[in-house]
Amino acid sequence: MAEIAPAEAIRLFEERMAQGRYREAAKIREDYSLSAEPLQDAVRREYSRVLGIGEYSLAAELAKEYGLSKKMVVEAASRSFVRKVDGEQYKAAAEFAKKYDLPPEMVREAAIRAYNKSMDFGLAKNAADIAVDFELPDDMRIAAAEKAFAAHMDSGLYNKALKVAREYGLSPDLLREAETKAKGRR
Repeated sequence: MAEIAPAEAIRLFEERMAQGRYREAAKIREDYSLSAEPLQDAVRREYSRVLGIGEYSLAAELAKEYGLSKKMVVEAASRSFVRKVDGEQYKAAAEFAKKYDLPPEMVREAAIRAYNKSMDFGLAKNAADIAVDFELPDDMRIAAAEKAFAAHMDSGLYNKALKVAREYGLSPDLLREAETKAKGRR
């Protein structure tokens, strides 16, 4: 790495940022130990450009990465969240909301939708995981886990049912039932 003046490093950073070459811009920032302050204008311009073309996730990432205002991060992240919810990508929306510190009610709303969608499609184990990951009420976790448990038991997959019972803290009766049937299979 050849030594260059800080002003030249900033110019290179601004050029790469304007070209959408974010990794190269980040490398320049790192290689020349540039502080965030002199880079803010270039990042704001790129933030506005990508926000304007509907690349909300990218705008949120830029705002967060380069220390733009919390308001800018939340604005872009909220738009991306809404798009994910509208596209029925509920789990992705909930994870995104969590990553960008969006209001807890947004995270919860998307997580509940993801849970319900999984239950509707018969993906009870996935619904149970969502209930755990997003700290949904225990009754939701138990309902999904019991549905997954019953599906495994009905299919003769007793060891999988046993694993579900243990993982989600199902009742001792269900645990015993799965253990008994699993032992009979050995």
